[in-house]
Amino acid sequence: MTGNWNAIAREAGLAAEHLAVGVTALGKANYAFPAYYSQAFFALSVGLERSCKLALIVQHAISNNGVFPPESTVRSYRHDLGMLLLQCDALRITNAYATPALPGGPIHQAIIEILSSFASNVTRYYNIDFLTKGPAGVHADEPMRQWQLRVVNPILRDFCSPKQIQAVRTRADVISALIGNHTMVRHTSEDGSPLETVADASTQTGLTHLTTPFVRLHVLRIARFVAELLGELGTQSQAKRIEDVPYLSEFYMIFMADDAYFKSRKVWSTYPKHPAS
Repeated sequence: MTGNWNAIAREAGLAAEHLAVGVTALGKANYAFPAYYSQAFFALSVGLERSCKLALIVQHAISNNGVFPPESTVRSYRHDLGMLLLQCDALRITNAYATPALPGGPIHQAIIEILSSFASNVTRYYNIDFLTKGPAGVHADEPMRQWQLRVVNPILRDFCSPKQIQAVRTRADVISALIGNHTMVRHTSEDGSPLETVADASTQTGLTHLTTPFVRLHVLRIARFVAELLGELGTQSQAKRIEDVPYLSEFYMIFMADDAYFKSRKVWSTYPKHPAS
């Protein structure tokens, strides 16, 4: 193994594990534990950005007899996740790789745009900008609120049935009847709305439980695109005897699963023997 091989292997492992950490955090997030949203946004934006940059670097080596791009080229990729993902999709098309296309639905696009703003430092420090009247605090919307309005609410509308939603509201009414007169609630929902009753809080929790598997699914479909592309790039590198590039599918295999697995698995890690639930 060469130094370049080790560098690529470690970068792939780092990026893939960030994706896993982000997806796991996303499954824990709700109005009462908002820090998990930020943890997810940090990890997912880092995982996607570094995976995309790795794909572009490896493709450069494939196209240039094993020579990696100069630092100035990599720096020019910046932090724009939307552009990086489009460049990865373009190299898939240009080279006729037999990997699925980048998901392009409105919910996928919203996920990419929100994470791209976070990666580009537009909303990463929203709370500090809000306090100091910085750019994001004045001109941007809070990332958790964007996530609720542009990702979670459309999923609730398109993937959760009226019967399921009504069951959540009925359960919230029952809980409210039992403890509502003895419980004080002072919380804020993800979109900034006040939660001041037991029924409000219980409803918000129930709706989050309904949508979380589908939110995870949409995020992981984007991760699967990157994973399968990197797997293809690793195979192409080996076929061209570029010994500095390992089989990258080994690092991203967990993200090459089907939709049912994406929806059901709650705890994610690229390391073996990690407990799944």
